[in-house]
Amino acid sequence: MRIKTLFSAVLAATVASSAVAADSVIAPMDPALGRPVEFYVDVFPILESKCMACHNVSTKESDLVLENVAGILKGGASGPAVVAGKPDESLIYTLASRSNEPVMPPVPNKAEAKPLTPRELGIFRKWIEEGANAGTAAPPGSDIAWRAIPDSITSVYALSVTKDQRFLAAGRANKIFIYDLPLQREAARLTDPKLLSIVQDGQPLYGPGTAHRDFVHSMAFSPDGNLLATGSFREIKLWERVPTAPVSKFEPGAPIVASAISADDTLAALILNNNTVRLFNLQSGQAGATLNGHTAAVKAAAFTPDGKVVATSSDDGTVRTWNTETGVQVAQMTIASPATSLLVSKDGTQLIAGHADNVIRIWTLPAADTPTPTPVKELPGHGGPVTSLAMFTATNEIASGSADGTVRVWKLDDGSQAFNQNLGSPVTGVSVSADGEFIAGSCEANIARVWKRDGTQKCEVKGDPLVDRQVKFLDDELVVAKNKVALNDAAVKEGEKDITGREDSLKKANEAKPKADMAVVEAEKKVAEADAKSKAAAEALAAKTDDAALKKAADDAAAALKKEQEALQQAKDGVASADRAITLSTQSLENSKKRLEELKASLAARQQEATKAEEVVNAAKAQAATTSKPQRSVALSADGQVLVTAGDDQAIRLWAAQTGAPLQTIAGHTAPVAVLRFLSSGALLSASADQTADLWDLKPQWKLAAVLGSKPENSLDLSASPHVDRVLCLAFSPDGTRLASGGGDPSRSG
Repeated sequence: MRIKTLFSAVLAATVASSAVAADSVIAPMDPALGRPVEFYVDVFPILESKCMACHNVSTKESDLVLENVAGILKGGASGPAVVAGKPDESLIYTLASRSNEPVMPPVPNKAEAKPLTPRELGIFRKWIEEGANAGTAAPPGSDIAWRAIPDSITSVYALSVTKDQRFLAAGRANKIFIYDLPLQREAARLTDPKLLSIVQDGQPLYGPGTAHRDFVHSMAFSPDGNLLATGSFREIKLWERVPTAPVSKFEPGAPIVASAISADDTLAALILNNNTVRLFNLQSGQAGATLNGHTAAVKAAAFTPDGKVVATSSDDGTVRTWNTETGVQVAQMTIASPATSLLVSKDGTQLIAGHADNVIRIWTLPAADTPTPTPVKELPGHGGPVTSLAMFTATNEIASGSADGTVRVWKLDDGSQAFNQNLGSPVTGVSVSADGEFIAGSCEANIARVWKRDGTQKCEVKGDPLVDRQVKFLDDELVVAKNKVALNDAAVKEGEKDITGREDSLKKANEAKPKADMAVVEAEKKVAEADAKSKAAAEALAAKTDDAALKKAADDAAAALKKEQEALQQAKDGVASADRAITLSTQSLENSKKRLEELKASLAARQQEATKAEEVVNAAKAQAATTSKPQRSVALSADGQVLVTAGDDQAIRLWAAQTGAPLQTIAGHTAPVAVLRFLSSGALLSASADQTADLWDLKPQWKLAAVLGSKPENSLDLSASPHVDRVLCLAFSPDGTRLASGGGDPSRSG
């Protein structure tokens, strides 16, 4: 009998007023049905609510399946569960009545199942007494008695990992968790929005994070990792990874060369290559004021903590402050060396500037025009222009990057250096984790590194992971091709050695043939002589038949003849053997020569393949070298787990900051990317020479793309599903265009 009703989790059934204590024997009550017991009407709901969480076709504890009559009569590891007509001899009845150990269901249990009520036990007893038949009622059909799975059930029945080992999907009960393996954390929980609308007894039956109604028994990622198939009761759901796309886009009207973000993540100052700065509201997307006034390239900007003022520096030798609401210039000060990077102190009173003359200077934030300002403090030490600055949020320190290739940390209280690491190329960006434990730097050599505060390097990333992966693949192919050449070359040499041996064998066979022929001639001569002697002796004996001496002479002559005849036959056999050796050696030599020619042809083909593979590898490496372009910016997530790099190749790349494992490459910009900045929300702001700034939500997301097995007009209706029960296995074809599925029918006999 095929079962179409859900056997998901078990909820506690309504306990009758006559419910007994969990550890006492239950006395059956006459159910007073007034008719024969129907299995699917009367017994099945009891088993479903009290027993099937542990005894279903997928779990089947003790090899016992209670989803159908056949499974019950077959029983499990302890034998038949029911003896038709004899409830007191039926193991399942004695356990359910709690008159035998171990009592079932045990209390407490993860499924929150309660003992049978007296009436339920009475129904069960009557069914057994009546013969434990399937009855006439059909199994439940499209009207499935769905029940919510208790949160206490978290068993994992299915797992799948993407080919690039980025994501692990786990089916926990009816929920699907996606884990980010390189980052070692949960990335997402999948939700079918249709399930959220289902109400039972005035309450939502399912909450957020519910993917299926029944347990997830199978899952498989497509080869590209962008599609996840999950199998449950009579259905397969396809979940598509949502492509990373900007949630907001800002277009200031000119190439962007740098930026700053206010402390509350509300405002962004986009520095343009036309000597101006555009303000944008990151929350609303609205453009704000345009800051006009600088007469040369603007290099840097920084907001005061309250976001009401923004400071800018320029190659025109000035630092200016502006009212962010009106865009009106507040003050201006002139400095001897242009400031290439800016920060505002945490109290909003000082300006920290990295200068082109290799010095970091701390200035009083100008509230009025200051023609000849004096720095509060100077931090010398860099051997090249200071290119970037980052503020530590947990300490009174800053990180700096310089054209001298070094990333340094400075204590603002006394001006001392607390950290110094060399990237070997002009530094283009620095970033610091929220707790100050991790520091990142990027450079023009297309390298970025992450260090711990104590100077220990956590990772180094460089290049394009996709290109590097392809080069590695081609390198492996080249190794295989060279190994094939080596094997083929060894086979050729072995073949040549074999031919030499067979030529020697043929030579020896040819040399043996004349000797064998001569042996026959000599043997024939001896046979003739012996024959003549034997005849003569026989004739002499015929003349004197009673002469003993003549009889002996005749016998000896006959024996000598036989001996010579045997020698002749051996000589003839030797000739035949010599002829056969010549024939076999000739054939073997011909075969070996033919095989050698085949091996040489194969070797030539293998050598050609290896040469071509080497050319492809060299071309790929050369291409990788030409596509390796400077990184222009780096950003480290607040928790120090995600590193983001970008530069002249226009791509944004995400890496696991603790290991350097590539996570994702984001395409979108069409010109070099100059800016990367994390917001406190975890969103990422990127800005490019393509005149756009994009705000990205980097959190991996999946959406339900399709439900296989349901009716097109109603994804919750599984009555027409080709699967009669749970979908227990799934697999994608290598090209990802086909999906194979296998299901379990609980009525199968094996």
